[in-house]
Amino acid sequence: MLTVLLTLAIIGFAVSAYGYITEQKVKKNASFKAACDLSDKVSCTKVMLSPYADMFFFSTFGIALVYYALMGVLAYFNLANMILIASLGSCLLSCFLAYLLIFKIKSLCILCTSLYVVNFLMLFLAYKAMYA
Repeated sequence: MLTVLLTLAIIGFAVSAYGYITEQKVKKNASFKAACDLSDKVSCTKVMLSPYADMFFFSTFGIALVYYALMGVLAYFNLANMILIASLGSCLLSCFLAYLLIFKIKSLCILCTSLYVVNFLMLFLAYKAMYA
């Protein structure tokens, strides 16, 4: 079970890394078109240029990089209880960020949504590891 959690942490890290690199390119060149920009309603760039792209003066993708690295370390050391607590927090934050995405920014970010899925899968699997 913890191998799957480690795999999810690696996936989350990889998606966050791509998001962070893309976000830096978008901020340097507003005309840059990210691979995840499919339309006006499905656009990572629109989200990256929004006022909600940064939290506490840091890129949300940068924060996610640190978070998934930490989750990978916790999974490696078989600390399912810590993963469960961290996952619960990340899922609450994911719900808030999804609200911003849908109702404030009014665009779907494929990268963001994939990270939300990873967060909820990690919560589910950490819960299963603790109580199964």
